[in-house]
Amino acid sequence: MSAGDRPSHAAPPRVLVAEDEFLVYLALEEELRTNGYDVVGPFANVGDVRCALATEAIDLALLDINLSGELVYPVADELLARRVPFLFLSGYASAAVPEDYRHIPRLEKPYDPVKLMAALRQLAPAPMLQP
Repeated sequence: MSAGDRPSHAAPPRVLVAEDEFLVYLALEEELRTNGYDVVGPFANVGDVRCALATEAIDLALLDINLSGELVYPVADELLARRVPFLFLSGYASAAVPEDYRHIPRLEKPYDPVKLMAALRQLAPAPMLQP
C-alpha cells in the first residue's frame, strides 16, 4: 500500500530521516511529530540508511545530500526504484545536484518548517492528527 492509499484510521506516515547534524535532526523530529508523522531515524551515514531501508517500513524520506562526507544518491536511487516519495534537505545549491536528481523536491538548509510541511503534504496525504 502506498502512502496515498492509506485509510484515514491508519497509523501515521513513517518518515525516514537521513541527517548527520544532530541538532538539525532534533528540530526535524519535533516538527514531524508535532504534525502527526512517525519518525524513523536519525541515520547519519549511507550504510545505516540502507540497512534501515531493508528493515523498516517507511512512507516518505527526508535526505540530507551529504551524510558524513558520503553522497546520498545511492539511497535516492533505491527510493526511486521502490517508488517511495522523498525530498532532499540540503545546503547544496541546485546547480551542485546532478541533473538526474534535479527533479526531486529540495529544500535548502536552514529550512523553513512551513515549507517543509507543505512539501511533505505534496508528496503524500497529511496525517490525521489525534485530538
